[in-house]
Amino acid sequence: MNKKGYAGIEMLIVLAIFTIGYFVVANIISYNFDVNYEEDLYNLTISSIEEQAALYAQNNTDIFVESNDIYMTIEQLAAENAIISTSEGVVADPRDNSKTLNDIKVKITNKSDKIVAEVLV
Repeated sequence: MNKKGYAGIEMLIVLAIFTIGYFVVANIISYNFDVNYEEDLYNLTISSIEEQAALYAQNNTDIFVESNDIYMTIEQLAAENAIISTSEGVVADPRDNSKTLNDIKVKITNKSDKIVAEVLV
């Protein structure tokens, strides 16, 4: 008997083996690409707050009358419309929407060549 090709059951077994192998490999690879988008968004929010606080200080240099270092809360910066917030002045924490960033302090320093801001987490 001279057979050319595979029988239907043999093809089904080969297909099943490839399918199982695909799902095992896909599962292993998917763990390597586990991305924490909330943490990335939080870091972007903190960077944005620092940049906006520095811009606010550059436009309001009179805040440095007593010292080259001032401390403001995120809530104060929101009240001054220096950073984006809700109409109530709330800056939500991207990691947990039930929490806010309003109580976090921002250190704004007037150095001789430029103004920098740092969120004190």
